[in-house]
Amino acid sequence: MKTMKKVLAVFLSMLMCLGVLSVSAFADEGMTASGEAVTFVGITIELPEDGVYPSNFHDLDSEAYELVDLTWTDVEADEVIFSSFADALIEEKPFEEGKLYTVSLTLYATDGYVFDLEDLVVSVNGYAAEIEDISLAGKRLVVNCDFECSSEDIDVDDGSTGISFDQVLDLLKTVLLTFVRFIGALLGIK
Repeated sequence: MKTMKKVLAVFLSMLMCLGVLSVSAFADEGMTASGEAVTFVGITIELPEDGVYPSNFHDLDSEAYELVDLTWTDVEADEVIFSSFADALIEEKPFEEGKLYTVSLTLYATDGYVFDLEDLVVSVNGYAAEIEDISLAGKRLVVNCDFECSSEDIDVDDGSTGISFDQVLDLLKTVLLTFVRFIGALLGIK
């Protein structure tokens, strides 16, 4: 029984060390993040529709961040077909049915807010987005999400309260880290 307790103590110590290492690596880079942490980003955009040109339309679910660039890329051709930031330099093309497109969104946290480096979940039209980059001490965020152009109407908000597998994993990670921090606080580990 004593061996099991020792193994558990070593395991918890290793988890705590990993947590401290990531924080100290962040501090060593000379980056400091200050402000209220944003853990969820929700964005609504116009999805690809056959024959329609991409637009800069967007709706953000919070005033904690703002969109500074929205870019659509034709995945098959590896070609940018729309960019709200560099629109004069790009030959805009309409969406084509059956093609896969990637939307890349660049967001900046407004004053008093930063994007949470560990627990951030991003949703684009209800779909989990891939976090490409978080930089500038959590002030700048770049995310990508793939959409297929279809002539069928897509119901963006069907009233369901579904949660993606990635969001469940992020939630479990948060719960586990909170538990480990709680145990560490009980044991007096800082």
